[in-house]
Amino acid sequence: MLGRYRRARYIQTLDPERDHAEICRLVTRYEFPWDYRVGFQFSVMTDLLIPSISHVLAKSRNFADEGQKRFDDTMLAEYEIKRHGPDSPHGRDTVRVVNNIHRSYRITNDEFLYVLVSQTLSPIDWIDSYAWRRLSEKEIEALVHSARRQGELMGISGIPEDYAGFRRLLEKTRAEHAVFDPVNREVADHILAVIVGWFPAPLRPLVGRIVPYAIAAFLDPPLRTVLGLPAPRRWFVQLVRGTMRARGLLFRQLPPRRESRPYLPRPRSYRRGWTIQHLGPSR
Repeated sequence: MLGRYRRARYIQTLDPERDHAEICRLVTRYEFPWDYRVGFQFSVMTDLLIPSISHVLAKSRNFADEGQKRFDDTMLAEYEIKRHGPDSPHGRDTVRVVNNIHRSYRITNDEFLYVLVSQTLSPIDWIDSYAWRRLSEKEIEALVHSARRQGELMGISGIPEDYAGFRRLLEKTRAEHAVFDPVNREVADHILAVIVGWFPAPLRPLVGRIVPYAIAAFLDPPLRTVLGLPAPRRWFVQLVRGTMRARGLLFRQLPPRRESRPYLPRPRSYRRGWTIQHLGPSR
């Protein structure tokens, strides 16, 4: 069990500002690779709480026309930026690719800011709720600092200084702008279709009925309403969340990931591999 916490103890010797790239590498590729990824994936859904963002996504038709690639590209861009840190040459190159993609769309600074904050806090919240241990204060500070640097390189202004500021901005934006719009559910349905597509074809009709309820089970009722998702029964919510917590307890008993086996993405859209130049719409 002592070995399970070896990296956590090492992280406590690092500085969350100076060493944010190293801490993020350990958090995302060794300590919580699955949980971080799932938490980040949930932010793709909760971006749709803001109708103006939903309209940008709907107008682009990226999720409608090539949903799996759009989903993979979002995950890969985040992975490539954090792989060596946003200030590394590779990280800066990835940010430039992301900025070039975004230039094709009319996205406001406030929308960029909300997405940045949401994509930072969603993995933190998931890990603290369902992973094998909670994040330390230094790990959270490092994730926030990394996000700040990414946002600065993207040209986003008004980025909060710290975790508390990120949390306040998220809550303020949702309180002021999160409202149901049919387009929220329209884009959400495209994302749900991506998830259903991960299952064998014979199971997809059944999975397609369950997935909206399973996603909704991890969201608070007001967020489900804004997204137009169904309201699962209380027992189902407890079952789904309890299963994830049980998984976290199980993983606490397992040995840590070996140094030679960091997390590596396996995107369905790029079976033969990818470079950052592959990211973005096909057309």
